[in-house]
Amino acid sequence: MGRVGRLSTPHGDVTTPTLMPVVDPSDVILSPKEMRHEFDAELVMTNAYLTRRCFGEKAIKHGIHGVLDYDGPIATDSGGYQILRYGDVDVSPEEIVHYQDAIAPDIATILDVPTGVRATRERAVETVRITLERAKQAVELRSNPKVMWCGPVQGGLFSELVVQSAREIGKLDYQLHAIGSPVELLEEYRYAELVDLVMTAKQHLPLDRPTHLFGAGHPMMFALAVAMGCDLFDSAAYVLYARDDRYMTSEGTFRLDELSYLPCECPVCVAHSPNELRCVSQDGRIKLLARHNLHATFGELRRIRQAIIDGSLGAYLEMRCRAHPRLLEGLRRLVMYRDFIGRFDPVTKPSAFCYLGEESVDCPEVVRHRRRLEKRYDPPPMPILALLPAFESGHPKLEEPNQTHLVRLVPPFGVVPEELEEVYPLGQFQVPRELDAIQIKSVTEALSRFLERYGGRYERVLLFNDERRWGNALVDACEKVKEKLKIIQL
Repeated sequence: MGRVGRLSTPHGDVTTPTLMPVVDPSDVILSPKEMRHEFDAELVMTNAYLTRRCFGEKAIKHGIHGVLDYDGPIATDSGGYQILRYGDVDVSPEEIVHYQDAIAPDIATILDVPTGVRATRERAVETVRITLERAKQAVELRSNPKVMWCGPVQGGLFSELVVQSAREIGKLDYQLHAIGSPVELLEEYRYAELVDLVMTAKQHLPLDRPTHLFGAGHPMMFALAVAMGCDLFDSAAYVLYARDDRYMTSEGTFRLDELSYLPCECPVCVAHSPNELRCVSQDGRIKLLARHNLHATFGELRRIRQAIIDGSLGAYLEMRCRAHPRLLEGLRRLVMYRDFIGRFDPVTKPSAFCYLGEESVDCPEVVRHRRRLEKRYDPPPMPILALLPAFESGHPKLEEPNQTHLVRLVPPFGVVPEELEEVYPLGQFQVPRELDAIQIKSVTEALSRFLERYGGRYERVLLFNDERRWGNALVDACEKVKEKLKIIQL
Protein backbone atom coordinates (compact mmCIF):
# COMPACT_ATOMS: atom_id res chain seq x y z
CA MET A 1 0.00 0.00 0.00
CA GLY A 2 2.91 2.36 0.63
CA ARG A 3 3.66 4.42 -2.45
CA VAL A 4 5.81 7.31 -3.62
CA GLY A 5 3.73 9.72 -5.67
CA ARG A 6 3.72 13.19 -7.16
CA LEU A 7 0.83 15.56 -6.57
CA SER A 8 0.66 18.44 -9.05
CA THR A 9 -0.70 21.78 -7.84
CA PRO A 10 -0.85 25.27 -9.40
CA HIS A 11 2.12 26.31 -7.27
CA GLY A 12 4.32 23.28 -7.84
CA ASP A 13 4.61 19.53 -7.52
CA VAL A 14 4.62 17.72 -4.20
CA THR A 15 6.33 14.37 -3.57
CA THR A 16 4.35 12.06 -1.32
CA PRO A 17 4.29 10.72 1.30
CA THR A 18 4.89 14.02 3.01
CA LEU A 19 3.99 16.14 5.99
CA MET A 20 2.17 19.45 5.68
CA PRO A 21 3.54 21.46 8.64
CA VAL A 22 0.65 23.47 10.04
CA VAL A 23 1.30 27.21 10.17
CA ASP A 24 -0.77 29.39 12.50
CA PRO A 25 -1.36 32.50 10.37
CA SER A 26 -1.43 34.70 13.50
CA ASP A 27 1.68 33.23 15.17
CA VAL A 28 4.30 32.08 12.68
CA ILE A 29 7.27 30.40 14.40
CA LEU A 30 8.90 29.14 11.21
CA SER A 31 7.80 30.68 7.93
CA PRO A 32 6.87 28.54 4.93
CA LYS A 33 9.91 29.93 3.13
CA GLU A 34 12.17 28.77 5.95
CA MET A 35 10.50 25.37 5.91
CA ARG A 36 11.05 24.94 2.19
CA HIS A 37 14.67 26.13 2.33
CA GLU A 38 15.80 24.20 5.42
CA PHE A 39 13.59 21.08 5.43
CA ASP A 40 12.49 20.78 1.79
CA ALA A 41 8.86 21.08 2.91
CA GLU A 42 7.00 21.22 -0.38
CA LEU A 43 3.49 21.74 1.01
CA VAL A 44 2.33 23.60 4.12
CA MET A 45 -1.08 23.80 5.72
CA THR A 46 -2.93 26.59 7.45
CA ASN A 47 -6.41 26.99 8.85
CA ALA A 48 -8.92 28.85 6.69
CA TYR A 49 -11.22 29.38 9.67
CA LEU A 50 -8.47 31.06 11.72
CA THR A 51 -7.31 33.00 8.66
CA ARG A 52 -10.84 34.34 8.22
CA ARG A 53 -10.99 35.41 11.86
CA CYS A 54 -7.55 37.04 11.84
CA PHE A 55 -7.34 38.53 8.35
CA GLY A 56 -10.87 38.56 6.93
CA GLU A 57 -11.07 40.52 3.69
CA LYS A 58 -7.31 41.10 3.61
CA ALA A 59 -6.77 37.42 2.83
CA ILE A 60 -9.33 37.64 0.03
CA LYS A 61 -7.50 40.64 -1.42
CA HIS A 62 -4.00 39.15 -1.22
CA GLY A 63 -4.83 35.44 -1.30
CA ILE A 64 -3.53 32.92 1.21
CA HIS A 65 -0.17 32.93 -0.59
CA GLY A 66 0.11 36.66 0.00
CA VAL A 67 -0.85 36.37 3.65
CA LEU A 68 1.81 33.71 4.28
CA ASP A 69 4.30 35.36 1.88
CA TYR A 70 4.84 32.06 0.14
CA ASP A 71 4.67 31.08 -3.51
CA GLY A 72 4.67 27.30 -2.97
CA PRO A 73 1.77 24.88 -2.51
CA ILE A 74 -0.57 25.60 0.42
CA ALA A 75 -3.43 23.52 1.80
CA THR A 76 -6.17 24.81 4.10
CA ASP A 77 -8.28 23.16 6.77
CA SER A 78 -11.70 24.62 7.46
CA GLY A 79 -12.32 24.46 11.21
CA GLY A 80 -13.14 20.79 11.70
CA TYR A 81 -10.42 20.45 14.33
CA GLN A 82 -11.94 23.38 16.25
CA ILE A 83 -15.33 21.62 16.14
CA LEU A 84 -13.71 18.49 17.60
CA ARG A 85 -12.04 20.46 20.38
CA TYR A 86 -14.61 23.15 21.16
CA GLY A 87 -17.88 21.82 19.78
CA ASP A 88 -18.65 24.53 17.20
CA VAL A 89 -17.29 27.35 15.05
CA ASP A 90 -18.85 30.69 14.17
CA VAL A 91 -18.91 30.14 10.42
CA SER A 92 -21.29 28.23 8.16
CA PRO A 93 -20.13 25.45 5.82
CA GLU A 94 -21.24 27.59 2.85
CA GLU A 95 -19.23 30.59 4.04
CA ILE A 96 -16.04 28.61 4.53
CA VAL A 97 -16.32 27.05 1.04
CA HIS A 98 -16.73 30.49 -0.54
CA TYR A 99 -13.91 31.90 1.58
CA GLN A 100 -11.47 29.15 0.58
CA ASP A 101 -12.38 29.63 -3.08
CA ALA A 102 -11.61 33.33 -2.63
CA ILE A 103 -8.25 32.97 -0.85
CA ALA A 104 -7.25 30.29 -3.39
CA PRO A 105 -5.16 27.64 -1.63
CA ASP A 106 -3.92 24.78 -3.76
CA ILE A 107 -5.92 22.31 -1.64
CA ALA A 108 -9.02 23.15 0.38
CA THR A 109 -11.14 21.13 2.82
CA ILE A 110 -14.86 21.23 3.50
CA LEU A 111 -16.16 21.98 6.99
CA ASP A 112 -16.78 18.43 8.16
CA VAL A 113 -18.12 17.34 11.54
CA PRO A 114 -15.55 15.07 13.22
CA THR A 115 -16.94 11.95 14.85
CA GLY A 116 -14.18 11.58 17.42
CA VAL A 117 -13.68 8.37 19.38
CA ARG A 118 -16.03 9.02 22.27
CA ALA A 119 -19.20 9.59 20.26
CA THR A 120 -22.26 7.42 20.78
CA ARG A 121 -23.45 5.55 17.74
CA GLU A 122 -26.34 7.96 17.39
CA ARG A 123 -23.96 10.91 17.35
CA ALA A 124 -21.61 9.11 14.95
CA VAL A 125 -24.48 8.54 12.51
CA GLU A 126 -25.25 12.25 12.68
CA THR A 127 -21.65 13.30 11.98
CA VAL A 128 -21.49 11.04 8.92
CA ARG A 129 -24.83 12.33 7.63
CA ILE A 130 -23.96 16.00 8.08
CA THR A 131 -20.46 15.60 6.62
CA LEU A 132 -21.85 13.89 3.51
CA GLU A 133 -24.54 16.56 3.09
CA ARG A 134 -21.90 19.27 3.32
CA ALA A 135 -19.64 17.40 0.90
CA LYS A 136 -22.44 17.23 -1.70
CA GLN A 137 -23.33 20.87 -1.12
CA ALA A 138 -19.69 21.97 -1.49
CA VAL A 139 -19.46 20.35 -4.92
CA GLU A 140 -22.25 22.68 -6.08
CA LEU A 141 -20.85 25.76 -4.31
CA ARG A 142 -17.26 25.55 -5.52
CA SER A 143 -16.31 28.24 -8.03
CA ASN A 144 -12.50 28.27 -8.30
CA PRO A 145 -11.34 25.55 -10.72
CA LYS A 146 -7.71 25.94 -9.63
CA VAL A 147 -8.45 24.72 -6.11
CA MET A 148 -8.35 20.99 -5.40
CA TRP A 149 -10.81 19.82 -2.77
CA CYS A 150 -10.49 17.27 0.00
CA GLY A 151 -13.49 15.24 1.14
CA PRO A 152 -13.13 13.79 4.66
CA VAL A 153 -14.32 10.39 5.83
CA GLN A 154 -16.02 10.19 9.22
CA GLY A 155 -17.46 7.40 11.37
CA GLY A 156 -14.86 7.08 14.11
CA LEU A 157 -14.75 3.64 15.72
CA PHE A 158 -17.97 2.47 14.04
CA SER A 159 -16.60 0.52 11.08
CA GLU A 160 -19.90 0.21 9.23
CA LEU A 161 -20.28 4.01 9.32
CA VAL A 162 -16.72 4.47 8.07
CA VAL A 163 -17.55 2.13 5.18
CA GLN A 164 -20.69 4.12 4.38
CA SER A 165 -18.87 7.44 4.60
CA ALA A 166 -15.94 6.32 2.43
CA ARG A 167 -18.16 4.77 -0.24
CA GLU A 168 -20.46 7.76 -0.53
CA ILE A 169 -17.83 10.50 -0.48
CA GLY A 170 -15.72 8.48 -2.92
CA LYS A 171 -18.54 8.86 -5.47
CA LEU A 172 -18.32 12.65 -5.33
CA ASP A 173 -16.06 15.02 -7.27
CA TYR A 174 -13.11 15.32 -4.89
CA GLN A 175 -9.43 15.14 -5.77
CA LEU A 176 -8.26 13.99 -2.32
CA HIS A 177 -9.76 12.35 0.73
CA ALA A 178 -8.93 12.68 4.40
CA ILE A 179 -9.51 10.16 7.16
CA GLY A 180 -11.10 12.03 10.02
CA SER A 181 -11.13 11.55 13.79
CA PRO A 182 -7.68 9.97 14.35
CA VAL A 183 -6.30 12.70 16.64
CA GLU A 184 -7.47 11.18 19.92
CA LEU A 185 -6.25 7.74 18.85
CA LEU A 186 -2.85 9.21 18.01
CA GLU A 187 -2.60 11.13 21.26
CA GLU A 188 -3.47 8.02 23.28
CA TYR A 189 -1.24 5.64 21.27
CA ARG A 190 -4.27 3.55 20.27
CA TYR A 191 -2.59 2.36 17.11
CA ALA A 192 -4.53 -0.89 16.71
CA GLU A 193 -7.78 1.07 16.54
CA LEU A 194 -6.13 3.57 14.21
CA VAL A 195 -5.28 0.69 11.87
CA ASP A 196 -8.93 -0.42 11.84
CA LEU A 197 -10.09 3.13 11.06
CA VAL A 198 -7.60 3.74 8.26
CA MET A 199 -7.82 0.31 6.63
CA THR A 200 -11.61 0.30 6.71
CA ALA A 201 -11.64 3.64 4.92
CA LYS A 202 -8.89 2.71 2.44
CA GLN A 203 -10.75 -0.40 1.31
CA HIS A 204 -13.69 1.74 0.19
CA LEU A 205 -12.05 4.92 -1.14
CA PRO A 206 -10.88 5.44 -4.75
CA LEU A 207 -7.30 4.22 -4.73
CA ASP A 208 -6.14 6.77 -7.30
CA ARG A 209 -6.90 9.70 -4.98
CA PRO A 210 -4.32 10.75 -2.36
CA THR A 211 -5.24 9.95 1.23
CA HIS A 212 -4.64 12.48 4.00
CA LEU A 213 -4.49 11.33 7.63
CA PHE A 214 -5.72 14.27 9.67
CA GLY A 215 -3.56 15.38 12.58
CA ALA A 216 -0.73 12.87 12.19
CA GLY A 217 2.69 14.42 12.71
CA HIS A 218 4.92 12.24 14.86
CA PRO A 219 7.75 10.52 12.96
CA MET A 220 7.50 7.35 15.06
CA MET A 221 4.20 6.37 13.41
CA PHE A 222 4.80 7.45 9.82
CA ALA A 223 6.01 4.04 8.65
CA LEU A 224 2.81 2.41 9.90
CA ALA A 225 0.62 5.09 8.33
CA VAL A 226 2.43 4.95 4.98
CA ALA A 227 2.20 1.15 4.94
CA MET A 228 -1.58 1.59 5.22
CA GLY A 229 -1.60 3.80 2.12
CA CYS A 230 -1.61 7.29 3.66
CA ASP A 231 0.03 9.91 1.44
CA LEU A 232 -0.35 13.18 3.34
CA PHE A 233 -0.08 14.18 6.98
CA ASP A 234 -0.62 17.48 8.74
CA SER A 235 0.40 18.57 12.20
CA ALA A 236 1.55 21.43 14.36
CA ALA A 237 3.24 18.93 16.69
CA TYR A 238 6.69 20.18 15.70
CA VAL A 239 6.01 23.51 17.45
CA LEU A 240 3.52 22.33 20.08
CA TYR A 241 6.08 19.80 21.34
CA ALA A 242 8.79 22.47 21.20
CA ARG A 243 6.74 24.78 23.42
CA ASP A 244 6.69 21.99 25.99
CA ASP A 245 10.43 21.22 25.65
CA ARG A 246 9.65 17.90 23.98
CA TYR A 247 12.18 16.46 21.54
CA MET A 248 10.83 14.26 18.73
CA THR A 249 12.63 11.27 17.24
CA SER A 250 11.66 8.32 15.07
CA GLU A 251 11.81 6.14 18.16
CA GLY A 252 9.63 8.32 20.39
CA THR A 253 9.59 11.56 22.36
CA PHE A 254 12.05 12.78 24.98
CA ARG A 255 11.86 15.69 27.37
CA LEU A 256 14.77 18.07 27.01
CA ASP A 257 15.50 18.05 30.74
CA GLU A 258 15.98 14.27 30.61
CA LEU A 259 18.62 14.29 27.87
CA SER A 260 22.37 14.17 28.44
CA TYR A 261 23.05 13.85 24.71
CA LEU A 262 21.07 14.80 21.62
CA PRO A 263 20.54 11.58 19.58
CA CYS A 264 20.37 13.32 16.21
CA GLU A 265 22.66 14.63 13.46
CA CYS A 266 20.59 17.63 12.36
CA PRO A 267 22.22 21.11 12.36
CA VAL A 268 20.49 22.07 15.62
CA CYS A 269 21.75 19.01 17.48
CA VAL A 270 25.26 19.16 16.06
CA ALA A 271 25.61 22.80 17.13
CA HIS A 272 24.12 22.48 20.63
CA SER A 273 24.29 20.27 23.68
CA PRO A 274 21.17 19.64 25.78
CA ASN A 275 22.49 21.98 28.46
CA GLU A 276 23.11 24.73 25.91
CA LEU A 277 19.53 24.38 24.65
CA ARG A 278 18.21 24.55 28.18
CA CYS A 279 20.07 27.83 28.68
CA VAL A 280 18.67 29.50 25.57
CA SER A 281 15.80 31.98 26.03
CA GLN A 282 12.35 30.42 25.84
CA ASP A 283 11.51 31.90 22.42
CA GLY A 284 14.88 30.87 21.03
CA ARG A 285 14.62 27.38 22.47
CA ILE A 286 11.14 26.90 21.01
CA LYS A 287 12.40 27.77 17.55
CA LEU A 288 15.48 25.55 17.86
CA LEU A 289 13.42 22.57 19.08
CA ALA A 290 10.83 23.18 16.36
CA ARG A 291 13.62 23.10 13.78
CA HIS A 292 14.96 19.85 15.21
CA ASN A 293 11.49 18.31 15.28
CA LEU A 294 10.99 19.12 11.61
CA HIS A 295 14.42 17.74 10.72
CA ALA A 296 13.49 14.50 12.51
CA THR A 297 10.13 14.41 10.76
CA PHE A 298 11.29 15.01 7.20
CA GLY A 299 14.33 12.80 7.67
CA GLU A 300 12.04 9.94 8.59
CA LEU A 301 9.84 10.57 5.56
CA ARG A 302 12.88 10.48 3.27
CA ARG A 303 13.93 7.15 4.78
CA ILE A 304 10.44 5.78 4.23
CA ARG A 305 10.39 6.89 0.60
CA GLN A 306 13.73 5.21 0.01
CA ALA A 307 12.47 2.03 1.67
CA ILE A 308 9.49 2.02 -0.69
CA ILE A 309 11.74 2.40 -3.72
CA ASP A 310 14.08 -0.32 -2.41
CA GLY A 311 11.17 -2.67 -1.75
CA SER A 312 12.06 -2.85 1.94
CA LEU A 313 9.16 -0.95 3.51
CA GLY A 314 7.91 -4.11 5.22
CA ALA A 315 11.21 -4.67 7.01
CA TYR A 316 11.48 -0.98 7.86
CA LEU A 317 7.96 -1.06 9.29
CA GLU A 318 8.77 -4.03 11.50
CA MET A 319 11.85 -2.26 12.81
CA ARG A 320 10.00 0.98 13.54
CA CYS A 321 7.04 -0.71 15.22
CA ARG A 322 9.34 -2.23 17.80
CA ALA A 323 9.99 1.25 19.16
CA HIS A 324 6.84 1.04 21.30
CA PRO A 325 4.53 -1.81 22.39
CA ARG A 326 1.46 0.05 21.12
CA LEU A 327 3.02 0.43 17.68
CA LEU A 328 3.67 -3.31 17.72
CA GLU A 329 -0.02 -3.80 18.51
CA GLY A 330 -0.80 -1.69 15.46
CA LEU A 331 1.47 -3.79 13.28
CA ARG A 332 -0.14 -6.99 14.50
CA ARG A 333 -3.59 -5.55 13.78
CA LEU A 334 -2.41 -4.59 10.29
CA VAL A 335 -1.65 -8.27 9.65
CA MET A 336 -5.40 -8.90 9.72
CA TYR A 337 -5.68 -6.89 6.48
CA ARG A 338 -2.95 -8.85 4.69
CA ASP A 339 -5.29 -10.04 1.91
CA PHE A 340 -6.15 -6.48 0.90
CA ILE A 341 -2.57 -5.24 1.28
CA GLY A 342 -1.24 -8.19 -0.71
CA ARG A 343 -3.24 -7.11 -3.76
CA PHE A 344 -0.95 -4.09 -4.12
CA ASP A 345 2.36 -5.56 -3.04
CA PRO A 346 4.88 -5.91 -5.92
CA VAL A 347 5.56 -9.49 -6.95
CA THR A 348 9.27 -8.74 -7.25
CA LYS A 349 11.40 -6.18 -5.40
CA PRO A 350 14.97 -4.88 -5.63
CA SER A 351 15.85 -5.91 -2.09
CA ALA A 352 16.02 -9.25 -0.31
CA PHE A 353 13.28 -10.41 2.03
CA CYS A 354 14.35 -10.16 5.68
CA TYR A 355 12.92 -12.12 8.58
CA LEU A 356 12.91 -9.86 11.63
CA GLY A 357 10.42 -11.58 13.92
CA GLU A 358 7.11 -13.35 14.09
CA GLU A 359 5.31 -10.57 12.15
CA SER A 360 7.46 -11.45 9.11
CA VAL A 361 5.53 -14.71 8.78
CA ASP A 362 2.51 -12.74 7.55
CA CYS A 363 4.35 -10.49 5.10
CA PRO A 364 2.81 -10.41 1.60
CA GLU A 365 5.81 -12.24 0.08
CA VAL A 366 5.41 -15.17 2.46
CA VAL A 367 1.63 -15.39 2.21
CA ARG A 368 1.80 -15.15 -1.58
CA HIS A 369 4.29 -18.04 -1.81
CA ARG A 370 2.18 -20.30 0.40
CA ARG A 371 -1.01 -19.63 -1.53
CA ARG A 372 0.57 -20.04 -4.94
CA LEU A 373 2.19 -23.26 -3.86
CA GLU A 374 -1.20 -24.63 -2.82
CA LYS A 375 -3.19 -23.32 -5.78
CA ARG A 376 -0.77 -23.30 -8.73
CA TYR A 377 1.87 -25.91 -8.04
CA ASP A 378 2.02 -29.60 -8.93
CA PRO A 379 5.19 -31.59 -8.17
CA PRO A 380 7.03 -33.37 -10.98
CA PRO A 381 6.34 -37.13 -11.27
CA MET A 382 9.38 -38.55 -9.44
CA PRO A 383 9.41 -41.55 -7.11
CA ILE A 384 11.72 -40.08 -4.44
CA LEU A 385 11.25 -36.91 -2.38
CA ALA A 386 14.31 -35.39 -0.67
CA LEU A 387 13.70 -32.81 2.06
CA LEU A 388 16.65 -30.52 2.79
CA PRO A 389 16.47 -27.90 5.57
CA ALA A 390 17.55 -24.35 4.86
CA PHE A 391 21.15 -23.21 5.27
CA GLU A 392 22.58 -26.38 3.72
CA SER A 393 24.44 -25.14 0.67
CA GLY A 394 24.57 -27.08 -2.54
CA HIS A 395 22.90 -30.43 -3.21
CA PRO A 396 22.96 -33.38 -0.87
CA LYS A 397 24.53 -36.56 -2.15
CA LEU A 398 21.69 -38.52 -3.73
CA GLU A 399 21.84 -42.13 -4.87
CA GLU A 400 19.34 -41.56 -7.67
CA PRO A 401 19.44 -37.82 -8.47
CA ASN A 402 17.47 -38.18 -11.70
CA GLN A 403 14.62 -39.84 -9.83
CA THR A 404 14.61 -37.48 -6.86
CA HIS A 405 12.56 -34.35 -6.34
CA LEU A 406 14.50 -31.99 -4.07
CA VAL A 407 12.52 -29.68 -1.79
CA ARG A 408 14.14 -27.19 0.57
CA LEU A 409 12.59 -26.28 3.91
CA VAL A 410 13.03 -22.54 4.32
CA PRO A 411 11.60 -20.49 7.18
CA PRO A 412 9.27 -18.66 7.04
CA PHE A 413 8.26 -19.70 3.50
CA GLY A 414 7.97 -23.37 4.36
CA VAL A 415 8.27 -25.72 1.40
CA VAL A 416 10.42 -24.48 -1.51
CA PRO A 417 10.69 -26.91 -4.45
CA GLU A 418 14.08 -26.83 -6.14
CA GLU A 419 12.63 -25.64 -9.44
CA LEU A 420 11.23 -22.50 -7.73
CA GLU A 421 14.38 -21.50 -5.88
CA GLU A 422 15.19 -18.57 -8.18
CA VAL A 423 11.70 -17.06 -8.06
CA TYR A 424 11.55 -13.90 -5.90
CA PRO A 425 11.85 -13.86 -2.94
CA LEU A 426 12.96 -17.49 -2.61
CA GLY A 427 16.33 -16.67 -4.12
CA GLN A 428 16.73 -13.43 -2.14
CA PHE A 429 16.15 -13.75 1.55
CA GLN A 430 17.93 -13.21 4.83
CA VAL A 431 16.77 -15.16 7.88
CA PRO A 432 18.47 -15.90 11.21
CA ARG A 433 20.25 -19.25 11.24
CA GLU A 434 19.51 -19.65 14.93
CA LEU A 435 15.85 -20.53 14.61
CA ASP A 436 13.06 -19.32 16.82
CA ALA A 437 9.84 -21.23 17.49
CA ILE A 438 7.91 -19.25 14.88
CA GLN A 439 10.42 -20.07 12.13
CA ILE A 440 10.27 -23.77 12.98
CA LYS A 441 6.48 -23.73 13.10
CA SER A 442 6.24 -21.99 9.72
CA VAL A 443 8.20 -24.84 8.14
CA THR A 444 6.65 -27.79 9.97
CA GLU A 445 3.08 -26.67 9.26
CA ALA A 446 3.85 -26.10 5.57
CA LEU A 447 5.67 -29.44 5.33
CA SER A 448 2.79 -31.28 6.97
CA ARG A 449 0.31 -29.77 4.50
CA PHE A 450 2.58 -30.58 1.54
CA LEU A 451 2.95 -34.22 2.58
CA GLU A 452 -0.76 -34.56 3.25
CA ARG A 453 -1.46 -33.41 -0.28
CA TYR A 454 1.39 -34.99 -2.24
CA GLY A 455 3.09 -37.53 0.07
CA GLY A 456 1.18 -40.44 -1.45
CA ARG A 457 2.80 -39.83 -4.83
CA TYR A 458 6.29 -40.74 -3.62
CA GLU A 459 7.69 -44.21 -3.04
CA ARG A 460 10.38 -42.97 -0.66
CA VAL A 461 10.96 -39.82 1.37
CA LEU A 462 14.46 -38.78 2.46
CA LEU A 463 14.74 -36.25 5.30
CA PHE A 464 18.14 -34.64 5.77
CA ASN A 465 17.76 -33.55 9.36
CA ASP A 466 19.86 -31.00 11.24
CA GLU A 467 18.91 -32.04 14.74
CA ARG A 468 20.85 -29.20 16.39
CA ARG A 469 18.70 -26.58 14.70
CA TRP A 470 15.42 -28.42 14.25
CA GLY A 471 15.30 -31.04 17.00
CA ASN A 472 12.58 -33.58 16.17
CA ALA A 473 10.25 -30.99 14.64
CA LEU A 474 10.84 -32.04 11.01
CA VAL A 475 10.61 -35.72 11.85
CA ASP A 476 7.28 -35.14 13.57
CA ALA A 477 6.01 -33.17 10.56
CA CYS A 478 6.69 -36.24 8.37
CA GLU A 479 4.27 -38.40 10.37
CA LYS A 480 2.03 -38.97 7.34
CA VAL A 481 4.86 -40.67 5.40
CA LYS A 482 6.67 -42.35 8.29
CA GLU A 483 6.41 -45.83 6.67
CA LYS A 484 8.56 -44.72 3.73
CA LEU A 485 10.68 -42.14 5.56
CA LYS A 486 14.44 -42.39 5.82
CA ILE A 487 16.18 -39.92 8.14
CA ILE A 488 19.71 -38.85 7.32
CA GLN A 489 21.38 -36.83 10.08
CA LEU A 490 23.47 -33.87 8.91
